[in-house]
Amino acid sequence: IEVVMGGKEGYLLDKSNGCKRSCFFGSTSWCNTECKSKSAEKGYCAWPSCYCYGFSDDSKMWDLKTNKC
Repeated sequence: IEVVMGGKEGYLLDKSNGCKRSCFFGSTSWCNTECKSKSAEKGYCAWPSCYCYGFSDDSKMWDLKTNKC
């Protein structure tokens, strides 16, 4: 039996400014590490921002409704 923990996905939030966490082409491994450090299962660079999969349900992600950029 496989248990799926957290299924939210979205852009990684830069808490310092409320924007999406920026990235450049070729920085997928960096985004993957950053996403995992914020409780996501994996991530990649969806230029120009890091996109993460498998956030836990209580994780904070970038949200268009509260966008401050």
